[in-house]
Amino acid sequence: MKKNTKGFTLIELLAVIVILAIIALIATPIVLNLIDKARRGAAESSAYAYINAAEKAAVVTLMDNTGVNLNQASCAVASSGTTLTCEGGSLSSSVDLTLDIKGDLPSDGGSISFDENGAVTGASFTINNYSVTVDENGKASVEDGE
Repeated sequence: MKKNTKGFTLIELLAVIVILAIIALIATPIVLNLIDKARRGAAESSAYAYINAAEKAAVVTLMDNTGVNLNQASCAVASSGTTLTCEGGSLSSSVDLTLDIKGDLPSDGGSISFDENGAVTGASFTINNYSVTVDENGKASVEDGE
């Protein structure tokens, strides 16, 4: 009588399953951390793109409208994310800056401040549940928003 030795024993299969489970337990936190870093990096990149678009819109507005000075004005992010409404400071009436930007936009309620030349001197807004703050040097810091 011939003995059939094809296939794996139950112990061998269980050993492979245990090894795969251990590898999955080790790899899961690493993968989740990479995903969080990628989302944080995307929010930071979107913030820099948004700041650049805001500066371009401010400079165009300053060039088109002599006598407009955005210094000390409070500029709020509109609900669409593509418009900044600036009021106060030396502005006699509100000025809307339309931003030409693609990608992730900040949610409603953020603010941006400019100097007299249209450069961003500070900003605070939320992109994809990350709180973004930009200092006077243009350096963005990203924190968990919730």
